[in-house]
Amino acid sequence: MNVLKRLSGWMQLVGAGVDDIDEDLLAQFLAMEDTRDRPCISVKHVSGAMRRVLTVSGYLDIAGVQVDSLDPVQSTVTQWCSWMREQRGLTEKTVAARCRYAVGLVEVVTADGLVQWPRLDASTVNAYVAERGRPYGVVARAHIVDSVRCLLRWALSTGRLDRDLSPGILKPAGTRRSLPRGVNTEQVAALLSARDAATPLGARDRALVMILVRLGLRVGEAARLSLDDIDWAGGCLKVTGKGREHSLPIPVDVGQALEAWLRLRPPALDRAVFVRLRAPRQTMTTSGISGIIARLSDLAGIDRIYAHRLRHTAAMDVLAAGGTLTEAQELLGHAFAVTTMAYAKVDLASLRELVVPFGQVPR
Repeated sequence: MNVLKRLSGWMQLVGAGVDDIDEDLLAQFLAMEDTRDRPCISVKHVSGAMRRVLTVSGYLDIAGVQVDSLDPVQSTVTQWCSWMREQRGLTEKTVAARCRYAVGLVEVVTADGLVQWPRLDASTVNAYVAERGRPYGVVARAHIVDSVRCLLRWALSTGRLDRDLSPGILKPAGTRRSLPRGVNTEQVAALLSARDAATPLGARDRALVMILVRLGLRVGEAARLSLDDIDWAGGCLKVTGKGREHSLPIPVDVGQALEAWLRLRPPALDRAVFVRLRAPRQTMTTSGISGIIARLSDLAGIDRIYAHRLRHTAAMDVLAAGGTLTEAQELLGHAFAVTTMAYAKVDLASLRELVVPFGQVPR
């Protein structure tokens, strides 16, 4: 509602009416927002939701895009994107990712200036999926398969295909289930000492490591932390993620690291706890936080460590100190206890009490 209000105010300034709303007008509005001295970061983040509201309300005509001026591939992708936004309700980030992974399949069946859908069969799709996923890992390959399935569903629902090819797509290889991997005390100490804690950069990175390894936050939860989420008087931290909210006590060492960072934190465009130190100074992204942990491990001269391993470490430390799986579940914010049970595999002290020594008969 705030972004729509800003759009309405800007339209009054430029003399635009309701009938003038189209993609070009929205592009001008977003470009104007980027030129502000202190741009509102929420405008770009919710631009997809704004388009959906305007479309459902009848103010924005997606069909009004000049498809005829595009080449066959661009025209097909434009119509597919409109379907994903309107019918599936996908965000702009998801739409862009699916286009990036699956647009090559449209190019494969394009010949003589036309997208020849009848040429598409299961073997062609599988060959594309295998080639497209060659440089990627298991997770990205699964995203490629999902994107291709989405494209085929759209082609079938719009009559471009006369048969469903989705059952013929090979299933991507699953990840091999293994024990959760944490980091030891020496590795944590190396991460904390990789930068000078007296500098803003070092203080921020130290606070990040402390809050991840002691409270077990997900990277997205750390990125979403706001200054308003810290209750200094009560010694608690409000954590929001995975559609739920829970409160965690702030240990002394975590509180000291946060205090040291916040005293050096520069003025920013929002009230995020962890912000970029380069312009625009705003909320750090999840990939940015993951990159910090990886770079710290490189600076410390140890094996590459990623942020989620610090979360594993927090859970394993709870069990190593004699805590229960329920306590680990509350720390990690798991909605279901079965998710936390994976850490029972690494609780060697408890497992030794249950295992039958070699050569003895179970009682």
